[in-house]
Amino acid sequence: MKSNNLVAPLLWAALYFVFGYVSHALNGSFVATGYIWLPAGITVSALLLTPTARWFPLLVLLFAAQILLGWLEHRELWRMALFCLDEIGVAAIAVWLVRRAPFPMEGLYFVRGLLMVGVGASVVSGIFGAAWFVMTQDTPFWPTLRVWALSDLVGILIMTPVLASWSQFRATRSGGIARTEFLLGLAAFIAVIATGYIAFDSNLDRIIFDIDFSSTYLPLFFIALVALLWGGRGGALSVAVLSLMAFVYNSLGRGPFVELVQLNSSNALLELQVYLAVASLLSLLISALKTTREQLHEDVARWKSEVELALTVSRQLVYSINPEKKTIAWSGDVQSLLGLSPDKFTTLDDALKLVHPLDQHRMRQRWSEDNRSEGDEGNEGDDVREDLPFRLLLGNGRVIGATDMSRSLHDPDGSLVMVAGTWHFDAADLTQGRSEK
Repeated sequence: MKSNNLVAPLLWAALYFVFGYVSHALNGSFVATGYIWLPAGITVSALLLTPTARWFPLLVLLFAAQILLGWLEHRELWRMALFCLDEIGVAAIAVWLVRRAPFPMEGLYFVRGLLMVGVGASVVSGIFGAAWFVMTQDTPFWPTLRVWALSDLVGILIMTPVLASWSQFRATRSGGIARTEFLLGLAAFIAVIATGYIAFDSNLDRIIFDIDFSSTYLPLFFIALVALLWGGRGGALSVAVLSLMAFVYNSLGRGPFVELVQLNSSNALLELQVYLAVASLLSLLISALKTTREQLHEDVARWKSEVELALTVSRQLVYSINPEKKTIAWSGDVQSLLGLSPDKFTTLDDALKLVHPLDQHRMRQRWSEDNRSEGDEGNEGDDVREDLPFRLLLGNGRVIGATDMSRSLHDPDGSLVMVAGTWHFDAADLTQGRSEK
């Protein structure tokens, strides 16, 4: 096997080991399963970003990283092997199934795919793990499943968007960010850090607003702003920073979730997991919707450019008339075909001034309600008309021949709703007009 094919798996294994060590440190001592397990996100990210044909060395090295973690924690080798088969094996199956789906892993599809992998892998892995602890350590099944599944799911929701959006895998489409948006996004990102400090390690919220738990909503607002301004990458990064701050403060016994435990029998880490899961989902959905909108705008702009080019090559201009406002909108390269700016004839009167005086009456009648014959009065659809040859009188006395092909749309009561059509120009007339110019 080529050495360069092992670089990426080695990096993923190193990340798995580092974040596994951090998770153990933040968890503290635990009996069955930890409340924080960030390597679940590393595993899913590695599998998503690595071609299926190269999974074998990746899985082997992830397996080795987990064995090394277990050895440092003085845990039995066979238990760590079973844990690897459960965690890494189930994640690999879930990712493989989702990658077979016939939809692209970007935008809202990425959110859907990530939730399918996250929920499926965390629940199935939790079921096997909880059942094993029931048989070997006589621990309760439901509490173990709840903690196991939630810790895996939150680890996936926190780590995967960050690693996916900042790598070659394009969970979102990102273009250049304008300077104003970048500065506003930077201010919002700094506000995430500031409000995270206020919510978890400061008494300012109590002193100024006389609140405690409600201040945890402030970082969520600024995470939404970062996702709107910076896209998926910025949103995922802000969630990761907030998660790091929250986990550290929580491990030091600070923050509203720790104090909340004193009022009831809930677990501070579980409360924090749900909070961070909501923050991650909020960022994912906003960035996905932003990506979908931007992609739609890109598609519309590309389609418009293609239509404009096709109209220019075929020597045509397309127009649409609003009879109520007496305005006309043009599509096509007016400047290239007629040598005029389209802004100079946006009304019917302006457009009719371009028509040769001998043809103006026929064109005006064609665009008005009078163009329908008595036999068409009962027709609720489009009127059927023949093509109309006419002439345009441009600057310097240039006369260009053209053909109008149009139809009008009427309401059931016979009132005119819209007129749409095409002006087709003869190549010889255009050439002659340009040479005369």
